[in-house]
Amino acid sequence: MKRVISCLIILATVTLMLSSCQRPQDGGIPFITTKNHTTTTANPNIVRVTFPEGFTVLQIAERLEENEVCPADEFITACNTPYDGIDIPNPEDRIILLEGYIFADTYEFYKNSDANTVLKKFITNHNNRITDEMKSRAAELGYTMDEILTLASIIQKECDEDITECANVSAVFHNRLNSPRFSMLQSDVTTFYIKNFMGDYLGGYQKGTELKNQNEKIQKYMNLYSTYYCKGLPAGPICNPSIKAITAALYPAQDSENYYFFTDKDFNYYYFKNYSDFQAKYYELKKAGKWE
Repeated sequence: MKRVISCLIILATVTLMLSSCQRPQDGGIPFITTKNHTTTTANPNIVRVTFPEGFTVLQIAERLEENEVCPADEFITACNTPYDGIDIPNPEDRIILLEGYIFADTYEFYKNSDANTVLKKFITNHNNRITDEMKSRAAELGYTMDEILTLASIIQKECDEDITECANVSAVFHNRLNSPRFSMLQSDVTTFYIKNFMGDYLGGYQKGTELKNQNEKIQKYMNLYSTYYCKGLPAGPICNPSIKAITAALYPAQDSENYYFFTDKDFNYYYFKNYSDFQAKYYELKKAGKWE
């Protein structure tokens, strides 16, 4: 009996030693979580980084640089370069060509990597997540997969505080896109993309200044991306959406007759069939101090 126990102990020790020798992608090296979505590994030249769903390319580039993976500007340049297998129908209208295709997830990188190698890892993950069923469903709805990613990116940002609302928000947008009554989606997050995320990149958004007095790039892309200026879908994605948002874009909530929605300051979602109900609820919440 003692001999059996000794053998089991030796076997367990050998198994542990073998598992600790595995490469990080095989799951054999323990990771230590830190507060900035970064983990360290047993190999000091490898870093494991988490990118939240809904991050823009600029935010992803910044996090890559913070973790010594590659310079932010080199990654942004790579994301503005045509990528084999990804068909962008209107490249001249995109702020960053591959926005929407940099799949948010947790990745392992070697420090001081080539930006194109880093980009390939994101794109490969994206391609693995977008299934033939999704592409078929997009075609069934009358959209390209690129258009679905654009819609999903808006849904993602509208549901950052409660991703479970994706299908309901998607239904509102689909109802508008399918109705001759509404030429515009009128989603605030598309305007915020220019003002809050891309403003500096485009030369500086001037708060409180009319659009006609902004610089030429701001004017151009506000007209192409803000759904208060452009009709239908914007020129391209405004972030890199999650699978949940992409699925919602493909499968909106059924039997919805809503054309309006908003959230209060506590991020409760309200949906409306007509503008009068929308307006009445707005004033009710504002009077109650539930609107910022």
